Amino acid sequence: MPEYLIGFEYHEPESYALWKRGVIEDFESSTGLWVTADTPAEAVAWAEQIAVALHQKVNGDPAADWAGSGHYCWVEESPATSGWSHCLDFFQRVRVGEMPPLERMGTEAYVRWEEQKQAEP
Repeated sequence: MPEYLIGFEYHEPESYALWKRGVIEDFESSTGLWVTADTPAEAVAWAEQIAVALHQKVNGDPAADWAGSGHYCWVEESPATSGWSHCLDFFQRVRVGEMPPLERMGTEAYVRWEEQKQAEP
């Protein structure tokens, strides 16, 4: 079965609050996820479910509306040459129907991953 790198947007409460106050121009965060699926559409549909769960977790609100906030998923067609080429190892791998550990996603998880990478010899 093929594996697709699916990117998605979400937002975290701190950046959203700053945006609402006019302090910053962009409040969206983004991350990726490798999804094993029969088709790209199936991979995107599953990633949307994960994106909703991550959005609700980082915002501490089980009713936070991911899609209603204008967020979306996409297939990253060329991962090796994308803006994410430096962090492809950060993205978790799942099969359709498998929920990844959400604590290993998001900004805090990325910062921890970067610090661990820099500490490696």
